[in-house]
Amino acid sequence: MAKAIKQIDRSIPTAEEKQAAEVNELISSITEHKETLLLLLEIIEEFHKVGLLDMLQGVLKTRHKLGLLAMEELDKPVVHDLVKSGIGAFNFLTKVDPEQFSRILNGMSEGLKHSSEQLENDKTLGIWGMMKATKDPEVNRSLTTFIHFLEGMGKGLKTK
Repeated sequence: MAKAIKQIDRSIPTAEEKQAAEVNELISSITEHKETLLLLLEIIEEFHKVGLLDMLQGVLKTRHKLGLLAMEELDKPVVHDLVKSGIGAFNFLTKVDPEQFSRILNGMSEGLKHSSEQLENDKTLGIWGMMKATKDPEVNRSLTTFIHFLEGMGKGLKTK
């Protein structure tokens, strides 16, 4: 029959042994990620060459003053108006059908391109030329779209 265990020997590592184990673990991790660390060091060196690290250090040292300055700038009425306008623009874009919006923006892009090409001609268009232009299907389509836009805009302005 086996003999009963009456004493358990626990090996408690000393502070020096813990430190040596941690150093060995760190060294093995460094050797395992050698390429990544070398690349990171090169990036940091480039940041140092262009002065980015000095700027970052300056920002960190003056972070309290920069925070106060940023809060002062954000508290100005112009910023409040900008935020309100941004929210209004976002609300507008959420109400617009993306396909319709894309179609209209595409038409505007083509119109800008065509008008800039016509600026080179430097021809003036009289009243009769304008009347004649309304018979052109593209011009008529644009004018009709614009008139419908104005009608819808008028309805929207009246309800507010």
